[in-house]
Amino acid sequence: MEKILFVIDSPGDLTKEEIAGKPIWVIPVMVSYNGMDVWENEIEPRQFWKDLVRMEEIPRTTMIVPDDWLQIYRKAKAEGYTNILVHTLSSTASGICNSAFLARKLLSDEERLPIEIVDSRSYAFIYGRNILKCAEMAEQGVPFAQIVKTLRDLTARNRGILWVYTLKHLKKSGRISGMKAFVGEALGLRPLLLIKDGVIAPIDKVRGDGNVIPRAAQLVMEHAVAPETQRIEILYADVPPSEIERAQNIIGEMVRPKEMVLHHIGGVIAINCGPIAMAACFYGEPFELEAYE
Repeated sequence: MEKILFVIDSPGDLTKEEIAGKPIWVIPVMVSYNGMDVWENEIEPRQFWKDLVRMEEIPRTTMIVPDDWLQIYRKAKAEGYTNILVHTLSSTASGICNSAFLARKLLSDEERLPIEIVDSRSYAFIYGRNILKCAEMAEQGVPFAQIVKTLRDLTARNRGILWVYTLKHLKKSGRISGMKAFVGEALGLRPLLLIKDGVIAPIDKVRGDGNVIPRAAQLVMEHAVAPETQRIEILYADVPPSEIERAQNIIGEMVRPKEMVLHHIGGVIAINCGPIAMAACFYGEPFELEAYE
C-alpha cells in the first residue's frame, strides 16, 4: 500500500490550518530583514506587509539547498513513506527546484524511493492549492502515478492576473527604473501582469485604482478556460478590506465562477511584488509540459 508524502516550499503560501492532518511537509525559506533571520512560515503576513512598506532595504531570502532536501528525503523514508511528490517555486525565480533534483541524485541506493519533482512554474497559492488537491486525491486512494499526472496537468494550466496599487516597491526592488516609477505614479498608472509558465509579464495598465479590478476581471475571462466551472482564488496582501470585497463582487459578477475563495499572499512573494497587491488565480489552456521540467 502506498504511503505518499507531499512536500512544498513555503512560498506556496499554505497555512498551518490548511495542512493540518494531511501528509504535507512545508520546507521554509529563510527571510532576513531588520537584523533578523526568520523562517517564512513563522512570519505573520499582515505585520510583515506593514513592516515591508517601512523598510529602506528589500529583505533577503536564502534558498533551500540540496542538503535540506536530502534530510527531508531521508526522514520521509525513515517514517515509512513509499513515495514523495515535491512541488516548488518556479525555477525561473529560484534554484529551489534544482536543489531538489540534485538531492535526489545524491541519495544512495539504500536511501532511494520514488520521488517525483514538479516545477510549479508559478508563485504563491497559485501552486499551493494544487498540492492540497493532490493530498485530497491520496486520501481517496488514488494511485501515486495518477496524482503525479494530475499535478502536471494542473501545473500546465496555472494562470494568474496580478495587479499592484503602487510602483514604489517595484522601484525600491529595482524591477522598474526610478523615472518610470515617478511618471507612473504621477499619472496614476496601475500595471496588470499575467503569470504563466514561470513568467510574470506586463499585459496591460490602467489609470486609477477604480479601473484596476474591472480590467483584471476582463483579463481573467480572456485567459481562463470555462471559468464558470472553476474555483477562482483571490489573493491579497495589505489592501483595504473594502477593496478585497470589491474584487470579490466585480470578478464574481463579470466572470461568474463556480466558486471564489480568499487567500493571503505570503512574505517571500510580497517581497517581490510589493505588499500593496492582489491577484486572481485560475486555470487556462495548457502549455507544453517539457517547458517546465
